[in-house]
Amino acid sequence: MPPERVSPDAATLHGEAAIEDKGENGAPPLESVGPIEVPLPPDNAPDRQVDEEEHFSAFTKGAKVFVVVIASTSAFMSPFAINIYMPSVPNISEDLHIDSSQTLLSVTTYMIFQGISPSFWAPLSDTYGRRPILILTFVVFLIANLGLSFTQVYWLLLVLRMLQACGASSAISIGAGCISDVSRRKERGTYMGFFQTGTLLGPAVGPIIGGLVSQSWDWHAVFFFLSAFGGLYLLFLIVMLPESLRALVGDGSLKPYGIWRTLIPIRMTEHKPKTIEDGLEKDAYMHAPPKLNLPAMGFDMPWRMYGHADLALMIVSFSIPFGVFTMVSSSLSPTLSTAYHYNSIESGLCFIPLGVGSAVGSILAGKLLDYEYAKAHKRHGSEMNLHHARLKYALLFNGLFTAITIANGWCMDFKVLSKPVHIAAPMILQFFLSMTSIMFFNAMYVH
Repeated sequence: MPPERVSPDAATLHGEAAIEDKGENGAPPLESVGPIEVPLPPDNAPDRQVDEEEHFSAFTKGAKVFVVVIASTSAFMSPFAINIYMPSVPNISEDLHIDSSQTLLSVTTYMIFQGISPSFWAPLSDTYGRRPILILTFVVFLIANLGLSFTQVYWLLLVLRMLQACGASSAISIGAGCISDVSRRKERGTYMGFFQTGTLLGPAVGPIIGGLVSQSWDWHAVFFFLSAFGGLYLLFLIVMLPESLRALVGDGSLKPYGIWRTLIPIRMTEHKPKTIEDGLEKDAYMHAPPKLNLPAMGFDMPWRMYGHADLALMIVSFSIPFGVFTMVSSSLSPTLSTAYHYNSIESGLCFIPLGVGSAVGSILAGKLLDYEYAKAHKRHGSEMNLHHARLKYALLFNGLFTAITIANGWCMDFKVLSKPVHIAAPMILQFFLSMTSIMFFNAMYVH
């Protein structure tokens, strides 16, 4: 009888099987046979895909929410640190005896290193784990803030602002990686929506707190506040942040050890047997991290993305609206001061619509994207176009964002208008500007 045919996707069980069969005539035992092939269903089988999706993560729903909260708070730090600084620009210029353009150069340098530093930290987190690298970035952030709290020299202000950006901004990419580690595709839109709230709440609440602090004390108090806030959050990360990198802890049921283990034992996973291919029990320890090998870290990988047309288009499509939103939010305070003669506290309060809009937009976009994913999966099964199911909304959100940006610019163009419009008009537009921007960012970020 001919042997059973196996599919091209058959898994090979390595090792030799010795078969003994002396038979009726006392024949010698058969020779060892080669690898035994066990047929498996093809990768695109619907049942297999559903099973892999359902068993993607052993983290409980509560643990996933906990990870999302940590990631969102970490992502909050970078935009918060740059916007809490803005009301202090006139005071810094006066104290250091420099003009405002020189002071604003410290904002420019911050944003440059905000964009560059993730290309260094992200590959490290993909290799050595989310927990140790995220903790290290906040150590850098704390050191920079402590230095800024006492500096009286302009060049040192620039250097420490660069260091501050290197510590804070990388939390955005690492936080997104944490969410991808623990969430399934069908729920990732909602979680990414809450995650994006942190990045847009920073520009909303930063000027409010910065205005209150700088008006009550001097500009150094802003960095004392950031030092205290960052130090407390660093302590929280050391005590509570779980490791989620799948290369180390699998689906989350492998126990971490050493620096990857939380100081307070927290149950993050459901009690269920281990189901990954190595057959380890659920109380097995994490895989050993690789040894330090900087040339193999892939620090050039973020830059090589621009060599792929689809990825380059995604990056540019994301970065232009983000740059527009950053310019609108950073120019709001001086514009209100000039047109409406608001002080730093009153200008800071006008950022509240940005924060509320970002929160509303992130929740709406997350629910809408997950609903569209579920509808497309139910209609087309494994043959659905995942990118079309979510990215088709990006065009709608971006169109709304563009129209609202134009309307907001018209309201704030006092050279055209005979007098400033009522303050309610720009505040309403700021709300919808923030809401549509984060809905667009969420649609792009999920992929």
